[in-house]
Amino acid sequence: MSETKTAGVRADSGAPSGTGGRNVVQLYEVARTAHLERIADTDGVTLLYREKRYDFDERVADGVRVERAGLIGAAWYAATHAVDLVEVNEPLVTRAALRSLLFIGAARVRAFLTRRPRPTVVTYAIANVPTSTLRANLPWKARVKFELHRPLARLVARSLDRIAFGTPDARDLYRDEFGSTRRGAARLVEALPVAVDLGASADVARPPSILFLGDLAARKGFPDVMAAWSQVRDTVADARLVIVGRGDGVEQARLLSEADPRVELFVAPPRDVILDQLARAKVLVLPSRRRPLWKEQIGLPLVEGLAYGCVVVTTDETGIAPWLRAHEHAVVPEAQVAERLTGAMIDALRQSVTPGDVQRALPDRDGRVAAREWLYGIEG
Repeated sequence: MSETKTAGVRADSGAPSGTGGRNVVQLYEVARTAHLERIADTDGVTLLYREKRYDFDERVADGVRVERAGLIGAAWYAATHAVDLVEVNEPLVTRAALRSLLFIGAARVRAFLTRRPRPTVVTYAIANVPTSTLRANLPWKARVKFELHRPLARLVARSLDRIAFGTPDARDLYRDEFGSTRRGAARLVEALPVAVDLGASADVARPPSILFLGDLAARKGFPDVMAAWSQVRDTVADARLVIVGRGDGVEQARLLSEADPRVELFVAPPRDVILDQLARAKVLVLPSRRRPLWKEQIGLPLVEGLAYGCVVVTTDETGIAPWLRAHEHAVVPEAQVAERLTGAMIDALRQSVTPGDVQRALPDRDGRVAAREWLYGIEG
């Protein structure tokens, strides 16, 4: 059964704007609000997803063409629609490999039978966990499934016409994993945002407030932020902590916010509340922690915090750590979070910078948009 939303999107198959005049399908396993926002002003793009992420905003979905489609549904879509370009999940998302291959195969057969050009296949890659690490840590049942999918992932890699890497870590990993067997053009386009227009407030220093945004989980460093807060509170007069998100730490966050008037909690709020808090925060903290099967790829809250002019406090787990370190944000070694996170948060609050100071280091083009334009062949 499919679930489709097309409000505000052209229903015809004529030359769409923003995609080089082509019909584009984004074939993702999981859809989140950020995916929807990136195509909100672009005709000609259909997003097919298998699952919704917890932050999937139905109101944003109302403005784009988005359809829920599993293994068979995705293949059927490719067999019954003209597809000029498909963006698939990156090959190292191995669970997506079979669905990607079925879609690619069906789209190519349809193109052959209808005498249309063969669809272009592209992907955006930010994976950073080596196969050797997965093999060493997966439970045996999951490892069997992984080993079955791994050859399919190699076929997806060989099917690509273009691949854009969002971080140097991803570029290096794909070189190690696939080497010369990977075909197609490749480019590194770091996943950095452009500045959000803050008007006159860009040049006004913000009050000493810290924002934790996202999953209130141990892997995101939320317990570490909670442990550091009492000392930060006692050291920096008028410091405030704003917690926005959902997850295992909600009850702990609620107890703290009820006991401390300088802590504010928003549980799974609407998107406009999130953006409002980003525009108020001086510091965005996300001290991601390593897990056996997981390492922070980028961290969307970090990207959004930079766009809004926040000073970032994070760990060296994120793929944009080198850029953050080079631009005077706080990058704490993951192994030293317990010893150094508190000091990093205090130092960030005490920085005499404005949001505009942070934003001036950002590129003129959003990294994800620039990558998409190159992948889709629509660079200006």
